[in-house]
Amino acid sequence: MFTRVADAAKQLSVSERFLRQLIAENRIPFYRLSERTLRVDLNELRDYMRLAAADQRKMTEDRNSGQEEYPSR
Repeated sequence: MFTRVADAAKQLSVSERFLRQLIAENRIPFYRLSERTLRVDLNELRDYMRLAAADQRKMTEDRNSGQEEYPSR
């Protein structure tokens, strides 16, 4: 489902600025309809957000698994 960037941001509970930054970095697919008009596929964005969240959890787990626990006093 193609939608405007502002509408996609609302549905995903992220800022429009964040989505535009991802577009500028070519991290998410987008479709340029004209010089000023962009559309994004909401399903592709949801997939991206799901994968990004999974990657973040894995990085956090990897970082935490190498830490030693300090004895309590």
